[in-house]
Amino acid sequence: MNKNVIIRLCLLLIFLGVIFIGLWLILQNSDPVQQAEILETVYRKGNYIEAGIWFIFAGAFAISAIKNRELVRLHRIVATFTFLLFGLSDIVEVQTGAWWHPWWLFVWKSLCVLSMFCLLIFYLKIRYK
Repeated sequence: MNKNVIIRLCLLLIFLGVIFIGLWLILQNSDPVQQAEILETVYRKGNYIEAGIWFIFAGAFAISAIKNRELVRLHRIVATFTFLLFGLSDIVEVQTGAWWHPWWLFVWKSLCVLSMFCLLIFYLKIRYK
């Protein structure tokens, strides 16, 4: 990892820590009904933000697929659809209220994670061949 990546990751960690501490302080001064409403809002908005992140990854892989050839292009196209579907599953998760219910959503998410794992293995094989 280069210095810029480490700096960005540290800033992200600090940002997430500030959000966590702020949320914890808000929850400490609220009654249980308000706590449940706050956590529900965080859950919903968090999943939409997460879906957006997956869509950004899908877009980056799509652009990368255009620039590459042969096997690398195929892997990038698969990654594009995998991350796009994973982002869509987060939107569905908000509607259903859980990632494991209904059963088909759990299968959908599991297949996306399996695809990501396989893509990682293929990438490492090509990279360190």
